[in-house]
Amino acid sequence: MRKATVSIVLFAALAAALPTATATEVGVILAGTVQVFWQAMSKGIKRAGQDLHVDLVMRSPADGAALGAQDNVQLRMIDYMVQRGVAGIVLAPEPLTGVATPVSVAMPMVLVDRGSADYNAIATVATDNLGAGRKAALSLVPVLHKGAKVAVLRLAANISSTTERENGFLSVAREQGWEVVVDTYVGYRFRESEELIAKALTAHQGRLDAVFAPNETTAYGALRVVEAMPAGARPRLVAFDWRPEFLPALKRGVLHAAVLQDPYRMGYLAVETLVAAKQGRTPPPRVFVDVATVTQANLNDAAIQAVLASYGE
Repeated sequence: MRKATVSIVLFAALAAALPTATATEVGVILAGTVQVFWQAMSKGIKRAGQDLHVDLVMRSPADGAALGAQDNVQLRMIDYMVQRGVAGIVLAPEPLTGVATPVSVAMPMVLVDRGSADYNAIATVATDNLGAGRKAALSLVPVLHKGAKVAVLRLAANISSTTERENGFLSVAREQGWEVVVDTYVGYRFRESEELIAKALTAHQGRLDAVFAPNETTAYGALRVVEAMPAGARPRLVAFDWRPEFLPALKRGVLHAAVLQDPYRMGYLAVETLVAAKQGRTPPPRVFVDVATVTQANLNDAAIQAVLASYGE
């Protein structure tokens, strides 16, 4: 499609009232503020701002807003940044609707957490989500047999990061000969996800051996559903991301494993990449941040504790 340039469209009437950005001001637009994941990323971004001596202008929608009734809410925030005159933008992109893409912005943009063909960005800082989904499944290989019954609780079809994780998990399931008996979308809202997960898992007749939840909201809902099951009937739950509730669940064995991203480092590197580009250094198009698989066995390892510390544990 033809390119769309975000310039003086949505906030033109307010342009005169906007403060002028400093030469070192960076705009940051994430995909939410409530989830622990975004909170940890914000900490990394703020630390990078301090270390690199840049001012931050942070504007983020409600978690999952663009997946609900607020189409293209991030575009309005981008336009605000353009009008303000920031030196660059760090964006965790949510899908666009009814807009000519790729969108071009009149300053460098670095994507964080996920890639997107909707924007012309100079770099993407993210997890290798396909590989991370495979790691989630590999944590089950020692305990599942061929023909094991597994469930994949998908987030949303238009979120590339979780789709890649789901596909990575499913690739190992096929290699191992597991039977995927539940494969369904459960959404991004905490309460709604929990209800849909309960419905999906109880609808399966017979034993369920394992469940994969590809992000914080689905993992939280799955944990609550699995924990409510009789101890002898609980499937092994593999979660993605982290919440305070996961620690006691892991210690009790209700949670089999969690694949931890490092959102703090992701956020830090996104700002660092943008600043380096502004200084004339060409960034690599993709910067991958490693994940760690946490289990009862390695919970006290120094490397695991370091990642948990970035989540506030």
